[in-house]
Amino acid sequence: MKIKIIEDEPKSLIVEFEGMDRAIPELIKTKLQEMKDVDFVSANKPHPEQGWPQLIVKSSKSAKPLVLKAIEQVQDEMQELKAQIPKK
Repeated sequence: MKIKIIEDEPKSLIVEFEGMDRAIPELIKTKLQEMKDVDFVSANKPHPEQGWPQLIVKSSKSAKPLVLKAIEQVQDEMQELKAQIPKK
């Protein structure tokens, strides 16, 4: 999994997720939608046969820390799910 930062401004962040579908950007987007400081968030793919999915975030505060917080929340939820699956 590789990301490419398309735009890194104080209140705006665009991240491209190379080599993957929209699943992970959509998970992050869901968490960002719940945050009060996020003005706009989108997970899209420019064209079905070209390009990679992008996460676009616009915020009234610094966008990057909000994205990192959303990723941590997704990680925490995945750990909770993992703990519920029997090992044997």
